[in-house]
Amino acid sequence: MGLTNCPKCGDTISEKATVCPHCKSKLFPSNLIMCEDCETEYDSNLPACPKCGCPRSIVNEKAQKKKHKSTIFFITLVVLVIMVILGCNITQKVKEAEYYSNMETVSYTMINGAAEAETAGNLIKRVWYNAIYKERDAETDKYTMENGKFVDNFNNALANLFADEDFITSISEIETNQFEVTNLMKSLKNPPKKYEEAYMILEVFYDDYLKLTISVTSPTGSLQTFSEDFNTCVLDTVNSYEKVKLYLD
Repeated sequence: MGLTNCPKCGDTISEKATVCPHCKSKLFPSNLIMCEDCETEYDSNLPACPKCGCPRSIVNEKAQKKKHKSTIFFITLVVLVIMVILGCNITQKVKEAEYYSNMETVSYTMINGAAEAETAGNLIKRVWYNAIYKERDAETDKYTMENGKFVDNFNNALANLFADEDFITSISEIETNQFEVTNLMKSLKNPPKKYEEAYMILEVFYDDYLKLTISVTSPTGSLQTFSEDFNTCVLDTVNSYEKVKLYLD
């Protein structure tokens, strides 16, 4: 039988000793089992209890294995829970990133459409004004004048403008932009909590954008009311966009 030194007191002891006979320190605590008769703890590698001689119990071994399996099950469960939590966090981050991208896209699509509408609206105002007050303008003359004379009615000038091929293209692009923006806004209806406030600001921007573009594609009222409403829509749209930009990087 081999000898070794007790890790506690340093005295010589048997390699198979489970308790130091000198300092009474327990050895190999991680491999101890309990005797069913005398309740003495001893090394699970021994065939019997060194105190009373009771053989190692199979039941005891099964209990140890069951305890080991329970520990493994618990660790596995904890790992699975952590993986689920991490998976949920990753999914949430992906959704937030996708939502932000859509919010950024619709914002820039709207401001581009608003810029086109502003250009078209300013041309409408000039044609309307020049037709009423018979003022010449290199860009508007082709709408306000016929055969070298001003048209009799400003409605004729506006009709000429809306029949112009280039202007028709401009209006068509504005209407296409409206369609794209409306579809993009539908995808943003259920914002993540992180972007709930941003979505509320974006809705205001969308409403102002629609008022501006509709005022251009379907102008109504007098020159004065159209001009006042149009200018207000432009200002509101720009202000709304500036607020939305605070939520965009």
